[in-house]
Amino acid sequence: MEIKKAAEMIEAEIKAKGYSIEYTKGLTGKVYPAAKRCFIPYILTRKSLYVACHQLSHVLGNVYIKGKSKRDLIEFRAEKFAHKKMKELGFSVPREMTERATKLIGRKIRRVKKRFLRLYLNRKKSVNGKLQSIWEDQNKKDQEIKLEGFNF
Repeated sequence: MEIKKAAEMIEAEIKAKGYSIEYTKGLTGKVYPAAKRCFIPYILTRKSLYVACHQLSHVLGNVYIKGKSKRDLIEFRAEKFAHKKMKELGFSVPREMTERATKLIGRKIRRVKKRFLRLYLNRKKSVNGKLQSIWEDQNKKDQEIKLEGFNF
C-alpha cells in the first residue's frame, strides 16, 4: 500500500469520529477531545504516518480504560496501537520512532516515580498503606511495559 492511500484511510477514520484535522510542520501531533480537533503532520513519510497512527489511537479513545488512566499507560497503549496499525497497513515501523517511543514511555514512568518519591518524602496527602499500593501498582505497570518489548 502506498503512503498516500494509508494517509487517506487514517484521515477518514479521524474525520469519521467528528474531529477536524489541522496539520503541523514537524513530527508532532496533539488531540483536543473537547474541541474535537486533531493536529497531525502532513503524511509524506513513514515517520509522519507513525505519528498520525499514534494520534488516531487518542481519537478512537481505545487508550483510555476504566475512567481516568495514568498518562504513562495512555501513551504506552497509544504507542502499541501505532505499531500495530503500521503493520496492518503494511509498513515497517522506523527504528528511530521505536526508540523515540521507548524514551517517551521511560520519561513518563520516571516522572511518576519521582512524583511518588516526593509524596513519600513530604508525607502529604497520603497514608503509608496507600503509598505502598501505589508503588506496587507502578512496578507492575513497569513490568508489563518491559514484557511488551519497550526497554527503557
